[in-house]
Amino acid sequence: MVNTEDKFQEIYEKYKNLVMKVVYNRTKDYHLAQDICQETFVKLYGYQDHIIMSRVKSWLLVVASNMAVDYLKKSSTRKELLADPGQAEISSATKEVAELDWEHMENRQICSKVLSALREKNESWYEVLILAEYLGVPRKVIAKKRGISLSTVDNYLRKSIRWIKTNFQEEYEEL
Repeated sequence: MVNTEDKFQEIYEKYKNLVMKVVYNRTKDYHLAQDICQETFVKLYGYQDHIIMSRVKSWLLVVASNMAVDYLKKSSTRKELLADPGQAEISSATKEVAELDWEHMENRQICSKVLSALREKNESWYEVLILAEYLGVPRKVIAKKRGISLSTVDNYLRKSIRWIKTNFQEEYEEL
């Protein structure tokens, strides 16, 4: 667990450039990428006592990527960024994805599709599921940080898992 100022600073120094790269590849705006990177680490600071060290990198990348996507969805600059896709340069992230083996890519796409659909269905379910199941944050901590009861956290987890099974079980079984 991340539990000291020094450890937080160490994580920041280790991952700040990676987080910036991921966000910049999505937004193509350096200053926006800086803002989102900063917000990502502020969120990490809030959960630092409850995140498992082996999952910090993944947590940072998921949070930063989601924040960039949220900004693009809400922003009118999205139209400018996507105005001429024919002129877009292939990003290094796209090249890295192309190098992954097909099976890994397919599983990742399904996971991304499932999580995106869950997020659209219910943002609260999505956040609780990511925190509890993917990042390993204790349910009591989630309840306290979100200002909800432990039974509500459990309810969100059950509902999200049931919804995923109902809507994606068939697709998952095909793999």
